[in-house]
Amino acid sequence: MLSNQHQLFDIDLDELEAIRKSVGATPKEMVKAYGRALARTAVTIRKLSSKHLKEELQAKSGKVIRNRLKQFKIKATGNNLDELKLWYGLNPLPVRSLKGRIKRIGTKRSPNGASFSPSSSSLKAETYDKGFIARLNGPRSIYLRTGKGKWNITEAKVDISDEIHVAIEDEIFSLIPEIFIKHFTTDLKGRVAIRK
Repeated sequence: MLSNQHQLFDIDLDELEAIRKSVGATPKEMVKAYGRALARTAVTIRKLSSKHLKEELQAKSGKVIRNRLKQFKIKATGNNLDELKLWYGLNPLPVRSLKGRIKRIGTKRSPNGASFSPSSSSLKAETYDKGFIARLNGPRSIYLRTGKGKWNITEAKVDISDEIHVAIEDEIFSLIPEIFIKHFTTDLKGRVAIRK
């Protein structure tokens, strides 16, 4: 099941206006700097989030994590300025995408499923009663039969807990206002410098 969350972040327009006046920028320059700062904030937070999730889940590659990071929206309350919103797709990940130990349960002649012990302390060990270990189109993984045909199989997946989303909120989301203001101020100063 896909569990997606989203967060909205309010931006204090009075603070932006104060910055605009302090650097001597025009209202038009402020609006342009705002849009550019949003885009740069989205890129920065996406990179930080991807890195954090990759480490937290002990993913073998960042690609599987980046595919779960969707769009950002940061909204300025009571204004028609652009907005960005962030949500994560916390759907289960394929066993092969995570670091950990794959083990056959039972013997080769009498298999009784397979288990996966993730390297990440944030993930639980999983046992797949009808699972088997194979190397199909990539690294070894655990597969499950979905029918009687030889190729009626699907790769086993590992559930991602909601606690990981909370960790992202606590460690990454709280940085958004600071990151946005930094990008906004830098861009606004640059526009003023070019005009002068």
